[in-house]
Amino acid sequence: MENVIARLGEKMIKRLSIIALILLLFVTSVHATVPAVKFTAINDTITTEDNTATYNFSITNANASDRFQLYTISAFWDINPTIVVVPAKSTSTFILEITLNDRQFIGPQLVPISIKSLNSEDSIEEQLYVYVKPSTESSPNYVPNVAMTVNMDNIIDPRQSTSVEISMVNRNPLDIQDLRIVVDSPLFSKEVQTSLGPLEGKTNQILLDLNRFQQPGVYPVNIKLVTQNKTVTEMQKEVEIINYSDVTVEKVSVKKLFSTTDYIKLHNDGNYPTVETYNIPKTFFQRLFTSSADKYTNTRDNGVNYISWNVPLDPQESHNLTVRTNYNSIAILIVLLLAGIAMYYIFRSPVLLYKRAKIIVSTDEGITEIRVKLHVKNRSGKEIRAVKVIDRHPKIVSLVDDDSIGSLKPTKMLSADKIHSLLMWNLEALEPYEERLISYTIRSRLNIVGNVHLHSAKVRFQTPSGERTTSSNDVMLLHRSVNLVKYE
Repeated sequence: MENVIARLGEKMIKRLSIIALILLLFVTSVHATVPAVKFTAINDTITTEDNTATYNFSITNANASDRFQLYTISAFWDINPTIVVVPAKSTSTFILEITLNDRQFIGPQLVPISIKSLNSEDSIEEQLYVYVKPSTESSPNYVPNVAMTVNMDNIIDPRQSTSVEISMVNRNPLDIQDLRIVVDSPLFSKEVQTSLGPLEGKTNQILLDLNRFQQPGVYPVNIKLVTQNKTVTEMQKEVEIINYSDVTVEKVSVKKLFSTTDYIKLHNDGNYPTVETYNIPKTFFQRLFTSSADKYTNTRDNGVNYISWNVPLDPQESHNLTVRTNYNSIAILIVLLLAGIAMYYIFRSPVLLYKRAKIIVSTDEGITEIRVKLHVKNRSGKEIRAVKVIDRHPKIVSLVDDDSIGSLKPTKMLSADKIHSLLMWNLEALEPYEERLISYTIRSRLNIVGNVHLHSAKVRFQTPSGERTTSSNDVMLLHRSVNLVKYE
């Protein structure tokens, strides 16, 4: 039973396959009867008198020999021929005549043409263009009718050139010779003379001149077509002028021995106000000696110190900065310091004299004996001659004779005044960097109660410029005190 059912199924499948193949061949043969049609105009411009247009037609038949019927559904046109025989797998070429049978038509026309296969009843349609001119030279009184489209940027950078593209189509046979394209706006004004033939389409591109410093904002643009002082078509658009700031910097540096002056000019070459930040790198030391009439701030960026200005600038405004870094003060200070050092070494005394003293004998009742030392030193690299050391002491004390080895007795002992006595030592010379120590002892006949003030000593010596004098320090001794000056 199963075998029988399987055999019946196989037979059914074969029959359905054969039927499908037959249908496919039929459909292919039917569609293959549609011809390939080509045509070119020989004369597609006619008048109401000479009312026949001609086209060069060709029909290609890729299948069996067929007849093709040519007709139009328009009642205002006649065509010839109406039947064309095309052999199998060949092409027939013929001239198709299209005749206008109604003189009311003027201007461009589209004539519908159908090409039908009489074997398969399939057909194709074509639209043939014919332009009908009046039969006389005088043309009808057409009203100018021009379609216009405008293409231009909505956002405009005034620094860049811009244009407007105007496309026009003449909708009737009127020949417009004096057509003017007028573009008017607060930004620009432009007029172009052109012409537009019957049913002609044309595109004009008009370059527009903009002021690069034009203030930003939204502005209207009016475009119109004018002929014989009458506006045919008019259109209005809006464009936006963008804002921009273009700051230029000019810098001139004038350098002198100990100063630098920078002259900086900032100019806003844009159409919009801005605040320009201008920086000059300056170290902390340089900032101490930098000045400017314009207020600035100290900033730091990426490890670099700057002085910075925030300068507001209107469109086409300039601002001048003057920055001075002046080291004259420090240079003068260094020069004075060097001059002082030089003067010190030039005019300082080549001989130094130090005076020291200490109490040798004292009791509760007072001081009785004092040891005084005078330290003389030649600190120059030259020999000093005719050196005199002069010291004085109160008359209430007297000089004690000292016969110890190395002690130098005074050359002279004089009375200076009622209170003091003078001691003088004459030294023939002091060799370069030589030092001499003069010491003496004074003893009081009475106990000295309280402080003892020993006045400074003096040294006189000869120099190439004459005699010079140098004084020592004063010495103050206190009763029952320890040594005020330590001796080495």
